[in-house]
Amino acid sequence: MKAFTLLKNKLGKNIVEVVLSCTILLFLWECIALFINNEIYIPTLGQVFKSLNNLILETGFFINIFMTIKRTIVSILISLFIAMLIGVSGYISRVIRNFFRPINMIIQSVPMMILVVLALIWFDKDNAPYIVGVLVVFPILYENILGALSSIDKTLLEMSNVYKLDLKDKIIKIYLPSIKFRLATIIVSTMSLGLKVVIAGEVYGQPDYGIGSMIQLEKVNFNTPGIFAWLIIVIIISGALEILQKLILRRTFIWKR
Repeated sequence: MKAFTLLKNKLGKNIVEVVLSCTILLFLWECIALFINNEIYIPTLGQVFKSLNNLILETGFFINIFMTIKRTIVSILISLFIAMLIGVSGYISRVIRNFFRPINMIIQSVPMMILVVLALIWFDKDNAPYIVGVLVVFPILYENILGALSSIDKTLLEMSNVYKLDLKDKIIKIYLPSIKFRLATIIVSTMSLGLKVVIAGEVYGQPDYGIGSMIQLEKVNFNTPGIFAWLIIVIIISGALEILQKLILRRTFIWKR
């Protein structure tokens, strides 16, 4: 009971401090916006929330959000499939592992904007965000899957051989749990990164629907409040992903215990 009370008090203090921080930041933003008095540079909070309200009332609002989230999820799933395939192959074969090492290093070294530009040269505007998302997310998932497999306790594997576990049981009881735990700690943060990358691809590629396309449209129209309104939407989506990550981690830690 005492521990619960302490946890509750600590949680309450954290919430108060976060709310206080947000209040101070919003107050400073409003002061600077009123001082500059030019919405093209820094809009007031009222102008931003008015633009946000107008966005929500537009017919294509939810379609734009849906298309961006769809591109992000598809990119993550494709990256996960390729990373699982190559990661397992690299764990089994040293040759495959060394073959993909420079490729992985090159992909990670190239700036994201260059990947976006190349994707737009090689692919059409609708497919470019998918390609960029896969290229950025794949190395992260690949390294974590390979790392999860490589870090499995050798004693555990030796015991599985002593008890003559077949390959199916090894995969289900040893390999998959190790991968699952590692991915659970990074998958949502990887999704947040994928979301940002996909939006960047949409900004440059301007497909028919997408948050990035709308941000580019607001930029062309010098509608800075509209850009900040879309930024609020992205922050809300990222916050939802963070909550999802905590739920996934909680379930994973319960499984681990």
